[in-house]
Amino acid sequence: MEAGSELGAVRAVFEELGGHQALLRQPGARDDPLIGHLQRTNIQLAAIPVFVRKGLADTTVNDLLDAAGVSRRTFYKYFANKMEVLEGIYRTAVLLLLARFRELEHGAGSVDAWLRAMVDCFFDYHLSVGPIIRLMQEEALRADSPLARHRLHAHLEMVRLVDERLSGYGLHRDPLITRSLIWAMESASLDLLGREASREEIEQAKRVLGELACRCLAPRST
Repeated sequence: MEAGSELGAVRAVFEELGGHQALLRQPGARDDPLIGHLQRTNIQLAAIPVFVRKGLADTTVNDLLDAAGVSRRTFYKYFANKMEVLEGIYRTAVLLLLARFRELEHGAGSVDAWLRAMVDCFFDYHLSVGPIIRLMQEEALRADSPLARHRLHAHLEMVRLVDERLSGYGLHRDPLITRSLIWAMESASLDLLGREASREEIEQAKRVLGELACRCLAPRST
């Protein structure tokens, strides 16, 4: 895929997920409400295929300048380094995933259906965004990474959503159960993305982890 069409595809996916609006909600985005929004968004979107193609270690600020078509002065107006760019992309991904989970609260009826819908959403979201998710997940797993705190925030918010839903049935599960399920989904997602798994394998992972979530968390009839 040529660079132009590759970036076009990234933009299409990201905008479909609501990425532009999420980027506008990031800290510092209110400075210079028109140009600032567009510049930050442009740099982050242009960086996605670069990070995917070269990896975090081999990507340089110069690579990001070339991809976004901006000057060094413009880049450093919004970001201190390449890691801040990746952190901004990851923060957006977390915001969008959590927003999708919250939308599901008003959809599925039973707890079982809701949990399965959340698992489906998790995998569908990761696979729709593509390889950049795998790179960011791997980075977020490092305790000293700036991405780690956003991953923790996502986990805690998912635990809160589950606890809130179950409390309506008078149930209170150990938060570690929910977090263990999240870790299992993350590991499965990394595996599926890493080897470009088939649709059948992806659907199987969704079924298995959906069943596991229901057995561990959902109320059981006696």
